Amino acid sequence: MTFTLIEPDLGRISGGLRYNSELSAAAGGRIERITAPGSWPEPTEDDVARLRQLVAQCQSGESQRPVLIDGLIGCSLPTPLSGPVVMLQHSLAQGPSAQRREADCLQAASAVVTTSAFAAAKVARRYDITAEVARPGTHVRPVAQPGSPAHLICLGAMEDNKNQLFLAHVLQELRRRDATAWRCTFAGPITDTVYAEGVREALEGLTSVECVGELDEDAVDDLYRHADLLLLPSKEETFGMVVREAAAAAIPSFVTAGTGAQEALGAGRALALDVSAWADLLERWLSDEADRAELAATAREIRESAVPEWNDTARTVLAVLEGQVRVS
Repeated sequence: MTFTLIEPDLGRISGGLRYNSELSAAAGGRIERITAPGSWPEPTEDDVARLRQLVAQCQSGESQRPVLIDGLIGCSLPTPLSGPVVMLQHSLAQGPSAQRREADCLQAASAVVTTSAFAAAKVARRYDITAEVARPGTHVRPVAQPGSPAHLICLGAMEDNKNQLFLAHVLQELRRRDATAWRCTFAGPITDTVYAEGVREALEGLTSVECVGELDEDAVDDLYRHADLLLLPSKEETFGMVVREAAAAAIPSFVTAGTGAQEALGAGRALALDVSAWADLLERWLSDEADRAELAATAREIRESAVPEWNDTARTVLAVLEGQVRVS
């Protein structure tokens, strides 16, 4: 039996869409992706009407197959979808009105899948809903072979939640301390042009920093191949696929404590969002060869021990979908 995954057309790369693509590929043709056009997560009435019609078409037939809905779409609706629907939550709503919509749509769903135990626990606390966890898999990458100076990377859409502005302040603090034996690459699509301009202004004077924008798959692979450390200072994070991808190349990460990125962390540090704290540990990592070698060794050990596969992710999601099949 095959199933349909309906996802938004964002016009750019996102962690959620990359997850969907890998999930579909690992499912071996059993999960077909369909794009729903619209201004998600703020749809028009026409966007909502087209989505409802699309869902109804997918649910027709003697066996009412559940439809897998990307939560960016499914939880943006003013009223929940009807029929068997499994909601795939890549992130959780922020703000009272968005959370009210999310609560209604998740409670009406046949089942809910989250991409981390962190997110599942949050869904349980907020809405008293038990969600199935289908963590992202990854592909084994060559062990990173960085050069000199140390190469820091930050991958994510240029927007407030990914918090590149905070990282700019951290890097400026390193420069004030004369800790300059590093270079840093910011990579990811610009989703907020005003925010991106603020980041560029905050990076002024840092000649060792490069903002390269959105990269294709080959360019991302090349970035991992030549990196020493991933930095992900997000304000909110459901899981942090880039942390898992970095680990597959034996690259440690610094992430924000108390977010889902901590769940993805194998080798590295989870830190509170404090400029001095990040600067302190980065300065130590740059200057203390033993600390740096220890993190690198741990990252290599984790890479060799167990790399989660997308096949495991697909099996989990397919089991949830199969459990919701209704035969008339």
